Amino acid sequence: MRKLLIVLALVLAGAVTATLAYAPYLPQLVAEGVPPLTWPAPGHFATIEGAETPRDLRIAEAATSRPLSPDLAAAFSDKGGKALLVAHAGRLELERYAPGADAQTRFNSFSMAKSLVGALVYRALAEGKLTNLDQTLGELLPDDRGLAGVTLRSLLLMRSGIAFDRGEGKAGAVSGDKTVDTSANPFGPLARLHFLGLGAIEGGLISDTGTAPAFSYQNVNTALLGEVLETIYQRGLEELISEKLWRPAGATVAAWRQPAAGRPVSAYCCIYATARDWIRVGQYLVENGTPEAPFLPIPLWREFLGLDVTYAERLPDHYGQHVRQNVLDRAGEALQGPFSYFMGQGGQVLYLLPEQQLVVYRAGETVQLLHSTLYGAWNSISQ
Repeated sequence: MRKLLIVLALVLAGAVTATLAYAPYLPQLVAEGVPPLTWPAPGHFATIEGAETPRDLRIAEAATSRPLSPDLAAAFSDKGGKALLVAHAGRLELERYAPGADAQTRFNSFSMAKSLVGALVYRALAEGKLTNLDQTLGELLPDDRGLAGVTLRSLLLMRSGIAFDRGEGKAGAVSGDKTVDTSANPFGPLARLHFLGLGAIEGGLISDTGTAPAFSYQNVNTALLGEVLETIYQRGLEELISEKLWRPAGATVAAWRQPAAGRPVSAYCCIYATARDWIRVGQYLVENGTPEAPFLPIPLWREFLGLDVTYAERLPDHYGQHVRQNVLDRAGEALQGPFSYFMGQGGQVLYLLPEQQLVVYRAGETVQLLHSTLYGAWNSISQ
């Protein structure tokens, strides 16, 4: 019996050693778990430096006491809403938090971070760091991974054809996309990307660029765009976003998740910032910076936000340039027309409506109906 126990112990020790050799991040995975909705969060984070003077949100006197429309109040409660802020014409008209959260709470962006990486790609175009969106990874990065023909455009549109990971989850449920990166496989490529960084998977990536690849929502597309940006600027994404978007928007200090200390940030996920700062960033993008210092030239700004995407393309949902587009057309509602939005898998949404000078931010534990939230937000500040 003793010999059997010794043999079993040796076998188990060998299995553990082999497992850790293949997946050395497993202890980190156990320690960090799924990224939480609110700060503080376990793991490693790079600092996004904020503005010395935060942007004045011109908070309306009734912002914190204004009642939500009945439908919106029910949805906010039923879907685990944590924050709901509405800014109109440069003024914060509504600010609502669930118990335990307030204006100082930092909320996880989840995949809303992808849209900010898209914004940085367009800023690189505006600054001449990139020539056009048809540039390939073979031109921009040292290529030893079968991705030489992949273009920036295909990465932005999630149509790169890169074979990576498959899963199902709520990030795609609103738009009907069921191929989102939410696989729970601790040994899969997404886990390796998340805990070891892009370098751990690049050698095994391939892409079929011979045909028109189908839409496939993959975190690796954004990770590659992040690598391009860090390469052409020779700076970290947290520094780039601070200089080119965060501080100009008047946002305060934030944190961006890293696989390990000193490593490049996870471009596709997990910026922790206050709800007010998400509103500040949204206002900055809706206004395209300032008249004196536009964020983008007008044609690039319109393309990034998808302002010229047709109504037909917007329905049921459209994904372009790492930003989603849809349209409000429910009969009897006062708010109508197109809108753009950033979205995270837990139902974190930043709505951008330049025509109406409207920015809405919602954070919560589960997905809240996309259109109904926007109708309710408008009706709440209009009553």
